[in-house]
Amino acid sequence: DEGYKSLTNKIEALNKEVDAYQKNLITTHSSKMVGRIVKMSMEVEIPESPKDKDGKEIDPEFKFNYYRGHYWDNVDLKFDALVNNPVFHNKLEFYFGKNMMIQHWDTVIRYAFDFCDRLDQKSKMFEYCVGWITSTYGKSEIMGMDKVYLYMVNRYYCTKNAEGKSPAFWVAEDKLKELCDNIENKLNLVVGVRPPNLILKDTTDSKWQDFYSLNAEYTILYFWDPECGHCKKTTPKLNELYLKKLKARNVEVFAIGKAIGKDFEGWKKFIRENKLEFINVAVTDKLYELAKKDPNSLVPVPGDPRKKPTTLESLNYQTTYDIFSTPVVYILDKDKKIIAKRVSISQIEDMLDHLQNKKDEPKLFPPDKEEDEQMQQKH
Repeated sequence: DEGYKSLTNKIEALNKEVDAYQKNLITTHSSKMVGRIVKMSMEVEIPESPKDKDGKEIDPEFKFNYYRGHYWDNVDLKFDALVNNPVFHNKLEFYFGKNMMIQHWDTVIRYAFDFCDRLDQKSKMFEYCVGWITSTYGKSEIMGMDKVYLYMVNRYYCTKNAEGKSPAFWVAEDKLKELCDNIENKLNLVVGVRPPNLILKDTTDSKWQDFYSLNAEYTILYFWDPECGHCKKTTPKLNELYLKKLKARNVEVFAIGKAIGKDFEGWKKFIRENKLEFINVAVTDKLYELAKKDPNSLVPVPGDPRKKPTTLESLNYQTTYDIFSTPVVYILDKDKKIIAKRVSISQIEDMLDHLQNKKDEPKLFPPDKEEDEQMQQKH
């Protein structure tokens, strides 16, 4: 009606007045804090989408892509004081949120690198933004997002700049050492990456087994210790899941146990008593002693043309796979790339039921909150 139309016109007129006032304030006080804050709080003006000869939009995503591409146009990223303003924090948080980009680790990494690389590495702006992104994804509970954290740590904390120093000037040396410890191996253990092969001996202590050679639709890497209390509960469950469901569906379990010293007999005894039928390998006690005495007889050495039975990564599997507590699970696809990690037995079952179109099959293991949390603990 006329009243509504009149009110709408008044609101539009007021908005134009406010907009004009803000633009004038920005022009008048462009070098002052107030001018920068006002400009930062204003949205980017988006042009009309290009149209074809019939008047139809050529690219339906034009406006969104323009907005995201010019999101920071009104923010003076060279002015460090802005990081103390909540408007800046909210903009940063929104930019990396679900409304601006797909919450997939590779997408987030792409935009995080693009954004942080444009900042002055000696500035508070760089410190704040790199620190916030790294911390946010380091605390993420979403599987796979640790890839963002590790890539940020590697690029902005562990990789030396032209001066031979870490770009993360605000971090103490001991903390940097802790952050960068084993970073190369950790980068090999993120979702989407093919982790290093493991070539170890089975319970006969004579036959070598490796998981790259397994012709399986999915492969489960299972790191365990026969003396670990949690392993004593989960390992028989995994065996039951394997026998009743996974084996018939071309899913293999490649289990790496602790079997050095007295643990060797304990490892074999546990396998025997629990009738574990999946593949069991270990750095056996005999293999461990040989590796200490003559490692060059086991692993490739530059200049030595002889074919060796295993690799240094295999013998040092705890470092290679960042194993500090057990059990630890990795699920690999047919190409042996990681699709999930640190999941419980019930989560393994649920995930593979979905992936193999068997989601309507009765569950052997209902969700176990305590087990789920324990398996997902970060180290």
